[in-house]
Amino acid sequence: MSFDQNKYIQEWDKKNMKYVGAKYKASFVNEFKEACLILDIKQSEVFRKAIQETIDQAKQKKPTL
Repeated sequence: MSFDQNKYIQEWDKKNMKYVGAKYKASFVNEFKEACLILDIKQSEVFRKAIQETIDQAKQKKPTL
C-alpha cells in the first residue's frame, strides 16, 4: 500500500483547519481586492493579521483567574 499524500492533507485539514466567512457589498469587496493587489499582499494575510490583533486585544482585557 502506498502513501496517499492528498488524502493525508485532506484529513489533516479536516481535523485542524476552519473557515471564517463574511459577506459584504460587491463594491466594497472589489475595492478591497484592488487594494490588496496595489499593496501586493494576500487577502488571507489581511484576515490573519486582523484576527490575531483581535485575539491579542482580548487577551489583554481578559481577567486572569
